[in-house]
Amino acid sequence: MKITSVINPEKQIIKLFPTTSIIDALTIMNNKNVRRLTVVDAGTNRVVGVLTNTDIVNLFGGGSKYNLVKSKHNGNFYAMINEPIKEIMTEDPISVKETALTKELVSLFVERYGGLPIVTKEDILITLVTERDLLSKLKDKLDKNLKIKDCMTKNPVLASLGQTLGDVAKVMLRNGFRRLPVASEGNLKGIITSTDFIKLIGSDWAFEKLKTGNIEEITDTRISELMNKDVKTLNPENSIIEAVDLILNNNFGAIPIVDPENPEKIVGIITEKDILSCFCK
Repeated sequence: MKITSVINPEKQIIKLFPTTSIIDALTIMNNKNVRRLTVVDAGTNRVVGVLTNTDIVNLFGGGSKYNLVKSKHNGNFYAMINEPIKEIMTEDPISVKETALTKELVSLFVERYGGLPIVTKEDILITLVTERDLLSKLKDKLDKNLKIKDCMTKNPVLASLGQTLGDVAKVMLRNGFRRLPVASEGNLKGIITSTDFIKLIGSDWAFEKLKTGNIEEITDTRISELMNKDVKTLNPENSIIEAVDLILNNNFGAIPIVDPENPEKIVGIITEKDILSCFCK
């Protein structure tokens, strides 16, 4: 199956330029509800970078990109967010030619990527394909006898109610996660995602804090104030198709998996990547 078969011709292509400011990119992420954006050269439309919500979490959450704030702006985040995205984007990202096979794309996603630019042989951007795009196209090819227990991540890393946004950002960056279930004594209380971080950073309240230099008031926010408490769950015996449907119909990136005999106890999580990994088996 060629990659062209999984491309949605109606999907809006959102692209940025290296000179786009970080604050403008953040606004686009929030307004369009996307977690990654392709960066192209303004003259040639060739892909030169990718900006993800993880890059933003890295900048504000004390990751390696935070060093830019210290070295260039003496810790002034308000000055930093007006810098061009070329300062924090991933340069020369992996891209996939339109002539490639879908299985090559699936393998790349399973390996590490959540979305990849699809380009012509001249590296001109065609579109961006995400894990969710693939799931929607490959759903009918999944083994309908597969259960969630065959694909889920068991004993996932959990956040606790008392942790702050800064705490969780560090855990996400250290482990390469985009979301964490939140639990108390093993019982599921909610889920916190990198998108929640982006929404807060892009809010008027946070913008005022950045102007006054009070970044700690943002990163010290308790995740219990931001997390999604109305969490949809499944159990290990549910079919993998049920998980895919729940993800696609609700725009979820992952679903917490709970003990069927104790629906509050979390026993796993299933992500888009987990399902694509199962597809490769």
